[in-house]
Amino acid sequence: MKKTIAVVLALAAGTALVFASGKKDAPATSSASSLSGTYSFGGSTTVAPIANVAIEQFVKDNPAVKVAYEGVGSGTGLKQLGEGTFSLAGSSRDLKQSELDAGLVPVVIARDSIVVVVNKDISVANLSMAQLADIYAGNVTNWSQVGGKNEPLVVVNRDETSGTYGTFKELVLDPKKMAFTKNAIVAKENGEVAAKVATTPGAIGYVGLGFVEEITKAGGKGLSIEGTIPSVETTLSGAYPLSRNLYMATKGPAKDGSVEKAFIDYILSARGKIIVKEAGFVPLK
Repeated sequence: MKKTIAVVLALAAGTALVFASGKKDAPATSSASSLSGTYSFGGSTTVAPIANVAIEQFVKDNPAVKVAYEGVGSGTGLKQLGEGTFSLAGSSRDLKQSELDAGLVPVVIARDSIVVVVNKDISVANLSMAQLADIYAGNVTNWSQVGGKNEPLVVVNRDETSGTYGTFKELVLDPKKMAFTKNAIVAKENGEVAAKVATTPGAIGYVGLGFVEEITKAGGKGLSIEGTIPSVETTLSGAYPLSRNLYMATKGPAKDGSVEKAFIDYILSARGKIIVKEAGFVPLK
């Protein structure tokens, strides 16, 4: 599954207008069929596969709308939303209190699980949350320490702007009052994690559920955590311990008649749920 981090899809340009939240053209009318303008969305690279396909379909229905989604990570996307560079931001983590206090409003668009993935040479099939924390804190450096063969363990981590990084830290390390090891390969996005894990003997990393196909095609595999396999069912039920929400956020509540509101509603529609599912994530019930 090829993941495109940035997509620009443009059909006929509409009437020029300016929105305070970062839009570059003049207000669209309340009718979805007459929405118009140029818009900058961006944020989570995990959300990008959903956003990119949804944008492609959305502009077909609204040919006077021009949209770009830039995969810059959840933290950067939310920051740029607050500054007005983006008018809509994707996030793969819960918003911080400071972001909520700044007026950012998140809407859940899908469910996801963070899947722990390893190189094809790893014999371990399951890890406990405690073992996972020790690995990412640097306390475990050889696979033999967690039931595998005698082989150096190579940690692949995400960069600090990543929402997946933030969620993983919150769920895995924070309960143990641990910090990430500095001895790790740092990857900018899910696809890069998959590539590095697939090509690095002894490697372990983590990706969103929709990116597992990349690592399995390359011969790697996903692990179960606490004996639970990440799946649609365990993600929806919360049985898998690394489950999370995916969001679209606006600065202030999305206004009726706005492109942002129409786009969020599209993702939550029956057609949008098909896009979510086909991207490898879990649509809301």
